Amino acid sequence: MLPANGKQSESSLSRHGKPGDSAAWLQAARPAALPMILLPLLLGQGFALDTGATLSWPLSVLAVSFAALFQAYLLYTNDAADAQIDQTNGQYWLSGGSRVVPEGKLSNLQLQRGADVALVMLWLICGYLAVFADRPWMLAALVASVALSWSYHRPPLRLSYRGHGEVVQGLGCGALLPLVGFYLQRGDLTDFPWLSLITLYGFFHAGHIITALPDYASDLVGGKRTIPVRHGQKTARIGAMVLLTIVYASLWLAQATLGWPSIAIIGAPSLLILVGVRLSGLLYDSDVSRFAKCRQFVTWLTISQAWFLFAWTFAVYAGGMR
Repeated sequence: MLPANGKQSESSLSRHGKPGDSAAWLQAARPAALPMILLPLLLGQGFALDTGATLSWPLSVLAVSFAALFQAYLLYTNDAADAQIDQTNGQYWLSGGSRVVPEGKLSNLQLQRGADVALVMLWLICGYLAVFADRPWMLAALVASVALSWSYHRPPLRLSYRGHGEVVQGLGCGALLPLVGFYLQRGDLTDFPWLSLITLYGFFHAGHIITALPDYASDLVGGKRTIPVRHGQKTARIGAMVLLTIVYASLWLAQATLGWPSIAIIGAPSLLILVGVRLSGLLYDSDVSRFAKCRQFVTWLTISQAWFLFAWTFAVYAGGMR
């Protein structure tokens, strides 16, 4: 029953949502964030091609399906877990959830049920791969993926709130997904470039710090102990810049098969963006109280990351398919 004014209350919408709004499910899945899941998986697949494996298009399609479904599972559970803190976030941008709960489009319960459906579909894909594609370790990979997701959002660890959610993102996106991509194409982990995991871990660890910066105010009030909350915004910005500098400069060690011209094309533009950010003064003058400058800082560092990961993935495929 609606209140006397004929409008459903915000708290009621948070519990029950609006049934039948299919566009809300797409919004909650945040397609723009798919590269964070898909690219490290595809990069791992490219590593396999670089070792001489033959590209299997059916396995590639299943890899993309795995990435898309896991993103839906991850983000639906994230929005359900963060519903309360997202209600207080008035400066959300780039992160801060999909906003479907604060906007009354879906409820916590609906999001959790959607996550359950995505998880069932993931089990079906991984079961098929284990039985019919001789990839039995995909079941273990899915268990590890769900365990990392659970440790990030849910008790007793709930690391996104207790602190060190950036470690979970580094392990999940920077280590597990490249290994899954490699394993899917090759069938084992022979000749995997293990040093690349150090670079990729640092890349996604830094990414978590960067995307937490615009949410500083609501995270502080809500008790979410991200690095900006634990150590301060300026320290977090400096840490992200230093870590990304090390990541970009370490590409030659991460994958020696690329060659110096490719390494320069991949790493130099990203490093130049960091130099530009440092010279602009944004490093020391972009707290959330100056939100426009905070957005500029986050945007430029995100562009540097996007170029690095896209260019690295392209170079690996170009070399592996020659």
